[in-house]
Amino acid sequence: MSDRLQSPGHDDDEARRAEDEDVDLRYRAYMAEQSDEDDEFIYEPPDDRVTDGWATESKSESPWWVKGGIAVVSILIVLGLVAGLAGPFLGGIGSNDPPQIEYIPAQVVEVIDMRTIIVEIDGETETVRYIGIEPLPLGSAWYNLGSLANQQLVADREVLLEADEVDKDEFGRLLRYVYVDRQMVNGLLIRNGIALPTGAQPGLERHARNLDTWREAAQFEKLGHWSESPPQYVNGGTN
Repeated sequence: MSDRLQSPGHDDDEARRAEDEDVDLRYRAYMAEQSDEDDEFIYEPPDDRVTDGWATESKSESPWWVKGGIAVVSILIVLGLVAGLAGPFLGGIGSNDPPQIEYIPAQVVEVIDMRTIIVEIDGETETVRYIGIEPLPLGSAWYNLGSLANQQLVADREVLLEADEVDKDEFGRLLRYVYVDRQMVNGLLIRNGIALPTGAQPGLERHARNLDTWREAAQFEKLGHWSESPPQYVNGGTN
């Protein structure tokens, strides 16, 4: 019996289109708010940093399900995610990549969702969309965990951005592979079973084979969504 995930249906497509428009509106509101403040935006990172392989709680605005006390995942899931940090990612940023690839440093100032962040690059604010990944279906018990995982991986962190042949999407967002501590975040989310690869798309194909291979590994090891069990939460409070 195949464990392969069914493709999202029409309802998912409509919901994600609405999500894209909402993100675009949030970005415009964000930029309008910044323009009312000092001419020079000064970012001050929080004192807390990585303690156990995941970033400590971000001071940026988080969804209600993060603030509401269900943000602590069971130790089994945490170990599964940390295990995904090693192996194909650590020290292996695409050995088949052309040598001319440029990695641009950026400071994450807000995490919007599982595949969208706002960053500052040389004093300019940009919205970045992760290349090659999409959320699990809306009905999946693991859907919200994708946003939480991305929050903990990159919130308030310095990241490296890698472009492919297509620079921006129709909303003007930068399309990028995102790296933190030499690990591709796009791949980490797929490798741990909390996101899906989109497959090769014209101009966005550089790491498509790797992303699909990491999906196969997550499915084989029954990680995240592929475990066929819901994520285990405990009440972590609102400290």
